[in-house]
Order: sequence, then structure tokens, then C-alpha cells
Amino acid sequence: MIKFSFCFSTLIMIFLTTKSEDVSAQDTKNFFSVTGGYSLPVGELATEKLNDPLAGLAGSGYFGQVNYDHRITRWFGVKLSGSFNQNTTNSDPIIDKANSYVTAIDRTYAWDSNVSKWKLGAALIGPALYLNFNRVQFEAHVQAGIVKATTPSVLLIGKQTNSSGQIIEGAEEIQVSLNRKIVNPVGFGAGASLRLPISGALFFHLSGDVIGAKAEVKDLAIRAQVAGFEHNDRINESRFIGVVNIGAGFGIAF
Repeated sequence: MIKFSFCFSTLIMIFLTTKSEDVSAQDTKNFFSVTGGYSLPVGELATEKLNDPLAGLAGSGYFGQVNYDHRITRWFGVKLSGSFNQNTTNSDPIIDKANSYVTAIDRTYAWDSNVSKWKLGAALIGPALYLNFNRVQFEAHVQAGIVKATTPSVLLIGKQTNSSGQIIEGAEEIQVSLNRKIVNPVGFGAGASLRLPISGALFFHLSGDVIGAKAEVKDLAIRAQVAGFEHNDRINESRFIGVVNIGAGFGIAF
């Protein structure tokens, strides 16, 4: 890690101190770039809480993003971004809820889970600031726009076990499911990037963004079929959902 930090710092110093006839970020008004990398969930779907079947559902994943900047002055401009996140789903909170259902009938179950990804897309626009260091450019922005979030679906199949934890063959299986919902709230974003020229108009950049929204979830249902009866828990509430995206990519200045 120390060697990597030293090499990265040296690379930046070379770009800061080297002059070139290539197109530099400070001489152009438009920037188009693509980015991809690691995504980490934030908000109420990411943080585990007791007695909350939705808390802790969201896991890490990856994202892709497309950006267009138009610089109005040397240090100020407008940035438009479109991004898509796909993250893993942790079924443990729903398993905990399922176990609370079967406690009343004094049985234990082993659970097979089938989960979908949870997804978040965003189209955002907002002001951007630019700082130029010779051929290197630092950019920071805040944005607002539309977010489209798809909550994951979860299906659990429970197989009854004995006191030793072994599955009882022929025993009735039970099913617990969480349905999928799509919400389209107004969202916000904020982040920064560091642009390093490669050759001509081409540049490499590192970026970090946070995207979030307050989403109202309506009629999200957890259904359980246990011992011949069906149980439904319905969730209607607002929750903060979001992601932190850290990545790298390439762009063109023109």
C-alpha cells in the first residue's frame, strides 16, 4: 500500500511539472468521460437494525457512469451525469424475519434463498468547479435529478430440521417472500474527480461520487406461508437510499 501511494504521488508530480503541446484540460470547454468501479450502499437499506426486515439488505456491487461537462468560465461550469448501479442482496434480514414467524409453531428450519440484485439508476445535473494545476485538473460538483431504484426480491424455502440441525425428509416446506418494487424519487449527487492527460485530447481520471434519495416505498409485502396459514407484513414508509461510487475511467477534452 505504501509503495502504491508513493508511485501514485510520483505520477501526479510528473504531470504537474511536465509541459507538453498536448490538449490540456485547462484549454478546453467540453469534457466527455466514462467511469466504472466499486459501489458501496449507504442509507437505511445498508445499515442493519433490529426488528427491521429491510435494513441490511443492500450489499456492495459495481457501477457504470457517463459524464458530460461544459465549462462556462475557467473555474465554473455545468455537469450532466447518467449512472447505473447493481449491488448484491443480503437475505439475512429476511431470514431473521422468517425465523420469527416459525418461532410461534415451535419449529426450526434451514433456509434456501433466491435473491435478485438491487439496482439504482440516476440522471443528474448541476454546477461544477474546476482547479487547474498545469496539465492536471481537479473537478468537484453537486447535482440533482431523478433516481430510479429497484428493491430486490427475496424468496426463501424453509426445510424443517430436527434438534441436531438435520433436515427432516418429507416434512412440509414453508415459503417466505419479499416482492420487488420500483420507485422514482428526486435525488441528489455530489463528488469530485482528478483528470490526468494521456495524449492529445485523451485523459485518465479518478472519481468519487455519492448519490442518494428519499424514497417512499408503498405496499412492499413480506409474505409467509407457515403451517397452513398465510401471513403478510406490508411496509409503507419513506427511506433514504444511496450509494458511494469509487472508480476510474477515460475521457476526451474538446
